[in-house]
Amino acid sequence: MGATLLAPSDSTPQKTLAAHRLAPGQAAPVLDGRLDDAAWAQAPVAGEFVQSKPHAGQPATERTEARIVYDGGAVYVAMRAYDAAPDSIAAQLGRRDPDGIYSDWLHVVLDSYHDRRTGYRFSVNPRGVKMDAFHFNDGDEDDGWDAVWDVATRMDSAGWTAEFRIPLSQLRFKPGAGAQTWGLQFGRDVARREEQSTWTLMAPDEPGFSSRFGVMTGLADLRSPRRLELLPYTVASVTREPGGGADPFYHQTAPYASVGADLKYGLAGDLMLTATINPDFGQVEADPSEVNLSAFESFFSEKRPFFVEGGDIFQFGVGLGDDNSESLFYSRRIGRQPQRGVDTDDQRPYVDAPQQTTILGAAKLTGKVAGWSIGVLDAVTAEERTRFLDAGTGQVGSVVSEPMANYSMARVRRDLRQGRSSVGAVLTGTYRFMDDDPALLVLPSSSVAGGLDFRHKFGADDAWQVSGYALSSLVQGDSLAIGRLQQQPQRYYQRPDADHVAFDPRATSLTGSAASFQLAKIGGKRYRGGVLGLYRSPGFEVNELGYLREADKVEVAAYGRWFQFEPRGAIRRGDLGWNLYSGWTTGGERTFTGGNVNGSFSLNSLWGAYGGIERGMGGLSPRSLRGGPALQTPGSWAGWAGFWSDSRKRVSGGVETSWGVEDQTDGYRWWLGPYINVRSSSRLSIALNPSISRERSATQYVGTWNDGALDESRYLFAQLNQTVAALTARVNYTFTPELTLQLYAQPFVAAGDYDGLMEVADPRAGGFTGRFHSLGGEARACDGFYGVRGTGDGCGDGAGFAYTVDNPDFNFKQFRSNAVLRWEYRPGSTLFVVWSQGREHSASDGSFRPGRDFGRLFGMDDAIDVPATNVLMIKLNYWLNL
Repeated sequence: MGATLLAPSDSTPQKTLAAHRLAPGQAAPVLDGRLDDAAWAQAPVAGEFVQSKPHAGQPATERTEARIVYDGGAVYVAMRAYDAAPDSIAAQLGRRDPDGIYSDWLHVVLDSYHDRRTGYRFSVNPRGVKMDAFHFNDGDEDDGWDAVWDVATRMDSAGWTAEFRIPLSQLRFKPGAGAQTWGLQFGRDVARREEQSTWTLMAPDEPGFSSRFGVMTGLADLRSPRRLELLPYTVASVTREPGGGADPFYHQTAPYASVGADLKYGLAGDLMLTATINPDFGQVEADPSEVNLSAFESFFSEKRPFFVEGGDIFQFGVGLGDDNSESLFYSRRIGRQPQRGVDTDDQRPYVDAPQQTTILGAAKLTGKVAGWSIGVLDAVTAEERTRFLDAGTGQVGSVVSEPMANYSMARVRRDLRQGRSSVGAVLTGTYRFMDDDPALLVLPSSSVAGGLDFRHKFGADDAWQVSGYALSSLVQGDSLAIGRLQQQPQRYYQRPDADHVAFDPRATSLTGSAASFQLAKIGGKRYRGGVLGLYRSPGFEVNELGYLREADKVEVAAYGRWFQFEPRGAIRRGDLGWNLYSGWTTGGERTFTGGNVNGSFSLNSLWGAYGGIERGMGGLSPRSLRGGPALQTPGSWAGWAGFWSDSRKRVSGGVETSWGVEDQTDGYRWWLGPYINVRSSSRLSIALNPSISRERSATQYVGTWNDGALDESRYLFAQLNQTVAALTARVNYTFTPELTLQLYAQPFVAAGDYDGLMEVADPRAGGFTGRFHSLGGEARACDGFYGVRGTGDGCGDGAGFAYTVDNPDFNFKQFRSNAVLRWEYRPGSTLFVVWSQGREHSASDGSFRPGRDFGRLFGMDDAIDVPATNVLMIKLNYWLNL
């Protein structure tokens, strides 16, 4: 058994284990799971695991032992998981990095930097299913990190075993001839008890992750391994989609082929260069369907491997805002759909528009130099052109729909006080290679943002933390581009009632700033909480490379949460929290005030539930009129709840729901989402997640009409009755841990019926009836539109309408699916065979009839044909360790 020493942070005893160096000529362990190699007998044993849950600090119910040996090329780990009931070991098969399969696990985590902030985790279940992840910031996790490593497992009458081989080339450390120390942690999950145990105690009431590790000694003469990895790929696909007629761009069967490569190269010191040339993301799952009626763009999470892996260094500050989706770096800007659209019309009856921008190449430089963590990213995207048929000449022409662009980000951070404090800086930039096309002048030519952040832990056991950041931004371009930014939903400089902002049509640059500060109690046996403040000037803008919903805001919040970590009676674990918050524009207009209470608990039976209730006091919304004056919004009540069943059962599931009601109006919303998970066998799992929602919005924005005679704008609203129904289905079949089949399907139907057209009368009136004027008989329903204040009869040219608005009713149907066969035919090398199908249909019909709508979506309605687009793709890559 290893010795103990004192952790550098406090007087807590810290376990230590000496790794055994293989002698020259001594055979390395054979990965077969038997643990009978001579090398293991020479290695010290790590044992005496303790629970982290459910009974933190108590001895693990089953004994676990671990050993480590190493040579000049790899670290070898042997783990023996004793089990008094080996026939009860949970051993579900799944793909690599599975999502929540029911299984026992063994974990090895190496803090090879020994910075008490990071860790490389390697995990395996009894059937050889692998997981790996990179831990950073002493608690965050990047599960997109994938290393090339080997493991073998074996189940026997005593329990099960695992033998790991972790190449040094997959780790980051300081090479040298002298002795060095790494942080070390072992872990074990016993699924049938939902028990987690670790070698060194990871108590849930103590903050941090890597800072709680033990220590591995005995490491010496670790030379920098040659780190040159090349992953070339080739991809071929064929697409069949609806179309035809005289469209010169249509091909019933459209083939495609491409080649590219990813490269990783270890530079001098501890820097890693990761590059990709002509990357392909064909095997990435489609984004979920949605209907967005807000003023803001939709946010979708990143799924592309190049941008997901190693993204920790590019995170900045304590979060850009209260919405976790907001960030300084939103990698989906790179390769986005071209921003200049070309509509079909009589002059251009057929258009061929690219769906995404080609990434010519991208590179990342990450690592540590002289105590500084460094991350630099640069990507170049190609110019994209939209082709069209000119009806007058009969010739095919084209226009630039997205100019060539360069995106870059640099991030540095210095950890101090053995990781308890840090300071950092960030700089992002976007540059477009613009031409003289007037239609492109609405895009900024360049954008830069930069700033500083800090974090400092203090108090007993580092239970308190203070953090914050300061940022500034500069966007430059033609006056058309800057004018467009001034009038976007993030700021609306054109608002007629805003004294603190003013629209400048001649401006060629936009500048802004942002700052945040947070004081939080992040540890403690019972209670945690904090306060925070956020400021963004009206001109703050980072959407060329980041994601920002709102500028022009000041927000403050306070929160607290009480925890029960230890089982008491029937309650296994529970928590109860509260939140208070309020916000203003930088001009002092109060936009919202509210608070909520919420909590959750789990039972000893492993059933559980959560819920909360929220009260909003309303405020002035500077964005509801899409550039008009601020609109008074009513107060509201909202709530959410859910429960889940015991996930150890072959059939498990739960229900989630949320609701809301408005003051002064009959507006309401509710959403219901049951889900069920089925493990039919150790190889097959099925997950079904249907959902349905219903919303009556008393104040849905429809449009703005400019009354030239009165030199004023009229803002048109209506009551919206909207229903959305969807089903997300996933089927996973595992032939072996290296060969898996995944099926994904999502039918989606949304219908919205607008009624009761209104104009805004007094946007700041205290009561709802004072704020809106019902058009009633002043609005006439016509074929495809509404006419307002007609002076004649009917809907023809003689109707004399003051203005018209298109009928906003909608019925949108979409089906997305794919099937992915993944075969890792050798370590690091993979074959993908992917088939995807999509269907889509929309109509100006606001009624929701599920039988009719889903029937039309799947071609069971003879009146409406919804043809499918099918894509078959084969992708092969081959990992070379040079």
